[in-house]
Amino acid sequence: MTATTQFTDVDEIDVTDIRLWTSDPHPALHYLREHDPVHWHKADPKNPFAPHPFWVLTRHEDIVHVSRHPELFSSANGISENAIELPMGEFDTFAMLGADDPYHAWMRGLVSAAFTAKLVRESEPYIRATTVAVLDEVAGRRDPFNFVHEVSAKTPIRVIGDILGVPRSDQHLLTEWTDAVSDLDDLSIDFEKGTGHSAKATAAVAEMFAYLERMQQQRAESPTEDLVSKLMGAEIEGERLNWQQQRESFFILATAGNETTRNTTTAGVRALAEHPDQRRELIENPKLIRTAVEEMLRWGTVVTHFRRTATQDTVIGGKRIAKGDWVLIYYSAANRDPSVFPDPDRFDIHRRPNEHLAFGGGGPHFCLGAPLARLQLRVMFEELLQRFPDYRVTGEAVFNESNFFHGIKYLPVQLYAE
Repeated sequence: MTATTQFTDVDEIDVTDIRLWTSDPHPALHYLREHDPVHWHKADPKNPFAPHPFWVLTRHEDIVHVSRHPELFSSANGISENAIELPMGEFDTFAMLGADDPYHAWMRGLVSAAFTAKLVRESEPYIRATTVAVLDEVAGRRDPFNFVHEVSAKTPIRVIGDILGVPRSDQHLLTEWTDAVSDLDDLSIDFEKGTGHSAKATAAVAEMFAYLERMQQQRAESPTEDLVSKLMGAEIEGERLNWQQQRESFFILATAGNETTRNTTTAGVRALAEHPDQRRELIENPKLIRTAVEEMLRWGTVVTHFRRTATQDTVIGGKRIAKGDWVLIYYSAANRDPSVFPDPDRFDIHRRPNEHLAFGGGGPHFCLGAPLARLQLRVMFEELLQRFPDYRVTGEAVFNESNFFHGIKYLPVQLYAE
């Protein structure tokens, strides 16, 4: 069963409202799926998150359909519904995320060499050593601390920072910049223009791009083997990435390269604290951690949605979708669809099959970093549960103020039982 009794009409639900995502969004998403799974969300000119009308899709099968038919649903006209102002200039394609083939395939080809299955497998000793080092840093902590910044964020930011070529001494900057972009807690809205502005996010993006420019100047003088150097020098069919494309790629890799992993880690730590019987099973049988990671990815779905634009008239769930319509596919809803996941609101480390869409619904935009993220999550929980089996969560989780990243920014954890 799913909890939907607090709603009486689908139009009561505003999926763009950040307040929906700072608590439990699933009653609202369940209600939409049960009563209007292909829902028309009206525009609100004064709402920077809804300046344009769009369709809200909440069924697993519909979201998979959209994801796997890029000829019908384009990514090249934007991947979000909002009108939040950031100093990105022409930054509206979001590199690979906001492009269609053949440009998308070209861009993907430039960075895919850093994420091959072979390289990911070979990186396990390095990732394990990195994870152990992070846990070493908190091993002496007896009082509760924010697990997000002290543990969850550190391993993925070190891994993606090393891949990009950001020195360890500067990698804390990546955390600060991506935190600011993913958490719009200082958002101010111009109700006349229908735009939003986050001073923290604006400053963070400007600082990130200035830092990248300094990195590029250094690489021009002394090339290295990191991904920034490769992006600067890569050629496909005689073409190189321009400055705009390079900074878009850096932004996406720095953000996507840590947000999913850090937030899934935190969601998993919280879920296992709330389900001590399942945590005990994982401690006694670590082989179950692979299956548990898949449930954490489903349960704690981090990227709530993406937008697509219909390239022609089509039909979804009996509703006519017109050419040019915006279609928002809600992974958070798909991953709790009871037609695919029995008892979907139950956390279950034994769940099989588990056809979650945490890395997208398949198709050309399936996440390049999925194998790396899975490896980091598995290693983290192998090490964490072996070393701190009795950890406990000592207070309430605080979520990002964002309707795009549904992540926890504060989770107090005590490593040792008193």
